[in-house]
Amino acid sequence: MIPDGVYNYDVLGHWKNGDFRYELQVHTNDKVLMLPFKHPLFQYEKINTLQSANEARCPCEIVGDRDGVSRLFGSFSEATERVPAFKGFRGVTREKEVYLPVDKGTVRIFNTENTGEYWFKGDKMNGRWLLRDLPNIFDNNFIEGERMQLFWKPETRETHMHQKLENLKTMQSSQLTGEKVKIHSEFDTGISIASNSNDFEVTIAAEGTWIDKFGQKFTYTKDFINTLFTNMNMQLMDGAIPIGVDKEHNKFDNGKITQLQLLDEPIAHIKGRGFFNGPIADANGASIDAELDAVFVDQFKSWFPVNGITKRVSLVANPACKVCIFTPKASG
Repeated sequence: MIPDGVYNYDVLGHWKNGDFRYELQVHTNDKVLMLPFKHPLFQYEKINTLQSANEARCPCEIVGDRDGVSRLFGSFSEATERVPAFKGFRGVTREKEVYLPVDKGTVRIFNTENTGEYWFKGDKMNGRWLLRDLPNIFDNNFIEGERMQLFWKPETRETHMHQKLENLKTMQSSQLTGEKVKIHSEFDTGISIASNSNDFEVTIAAEGTWIDKFGQKFTYTKDFINTLFTNMNMQLMDGAIPIGVDKEHNKFDNGKITQLQLLDEPIAHIKGRGFFNGPIADANGASIDAELDAVFVDQFKSWFPVNGITKRVSLVANPACKVCIFTPKASG
């Protein structure tokens, strides 16, 4: 934990052995306190010279400063002490580790029992960011250990992500070939419901090919399932975009998704548990209502989502059949 106070800070991009991370450095009187973070949705080419770092995709755009969107993840650890020479460091070490300044300014830090508040005034980062310790939601060694740190900029009263999502328009396939676009879709899946309870369990998404209620064909890759699971977990944790529950797509949320689980067998899929404040015995399935960033691939006549926000899960009487296609494994 970095003590309460007002400090100068900088953010370094750090390339090491083909990996990339951000390093938030808070400058005290005689040392530098560093917290490392990663971003799960971006990969960088191997960098081992300052020239290649300058020519590479600018990491400053990933730091971002968008309410409810900008998020970074770190290992569960205390801040690392450094000598003042690391302030704004630009260069290459003897071990061929490359450092490039990304942002700088001042930060006011307030620590509470569960959260650190960081109020930035910088070139890239501004306003209120939160630092919180949480269970590790990643199962691919992206973050090591059972716990992790989430560093994100929450929604403000002036910015509401769910209002933005409501204003997005569905785009037609004739406009989309080769470009990533926003597209609205509602997916029907099977559901397990306790007849004498308001609780249910549902497969929210799975690797394979799906036909949504509008007849559009979507192909979910394993990478997208992992991304969607991460996004949904963030929704549950920060509450900026709650995952509601309605019936028959009436858009009137009367419940919530409360728990998520990422599974790999027999294919990558997400299970969700939730509750509905009303009768659910008449429901035989569920449908996911989502806004997706998707690319239409003409070769497969299918949309390939790469990112997405789940708005709600709808309990329905007549769910569509699943159309998940298993990829056969090579023999031998």
